[in-house]
Amino acid sequence: MVIRRLRKYAVIARVSLTNAITYRSSLFMRFAFYAMFVYIFMGLWGAIYREGSVNGYTYAQMVWYLAMTEGIAFALGTGIFGEMNDAVKTGSIAYQLCRPTRYVFYQLASALGQVLLNTLLFGALAAALGLLFVGPLPGFGPRVIPPLILSIALSFIQNYFTLTLLALSSFVIEDNTALFLIYQKLCFMLGMFLPVEFLPEAIQRVARNLPFSYVYWAPAKIFVSYTPELFRQVIPRQAMWAASAVALAMLAYNAGVKRLQANGG
Repeated sequence: MVIRRLRKYAVIARVSLTNAITYRSSLFMRFAFYAMFVYIFMGLWGAIYREGSVNGYTYAQMVWYLAMTEGIAFALGTGIFGEMNDAVKTGSIAYQLCRPTRYVFYQLASALGQVLLNTLLFGALAAALGLLFVGPLPGFGPRVIPPLILSIALSFIQNYFTLTLLALSSFVIEDNTALFLIYQKLCFMLGMFLPVEFLPEAIQRVARNLPFSYVYWAPAKIFVSYTPELFRQVIPRQAMWAASAVALAMLAYNAGVKRLQANGG
């Protein structure tokens, strides 16, 4: 029974991947924006790094860090918040519940195909830009790849289900856009544009105990300066926040379905 259900979601993900490959023209504009962001911030950090390393990061590590965090942001972006939010507010979610799949996991499988393609393409672009701008990343080797893949997967799960939770809050909150913007900006400030280590000591301690930094900072940190000790520190916390996001999103979904009122017609 479980295998049959998983096969259904695998088919959905495969169809999504096929569609993403077929309608890939929009990726070129995103490639351009990605390259522009990396180039701009590379110039900014180049000016800062004239005095040497900063907070334990070399200039090469910082460029690769930015390439990784920006790549994750572009690759894992699914638009799920807007889609689910509109479905709840218009009541169209009621029609989608008739499918022989769980709505949240149907959307997850549908997003997964696009994310897989984006991850491969933006990963290749990040590698090309990093090599072009600063050369190979010192210390990176095959041993880093498995923990990096695991960290990126946990980042995707945490981010997807957190956005799902925020979208489903529209069952009880009329305008929840502010929640999405707050979450987005906290993720940006706590790890995307600069490493957590660059923050004041007091804010660092808070950031390491909140979920926001584990979306971008954790996989990028593993990428640029992997050690077994870092793996033991970061991955369990990533897994905890990812599991918490899944649990809370499913609780919100189950509670929302029970009180569903199709107010869209």
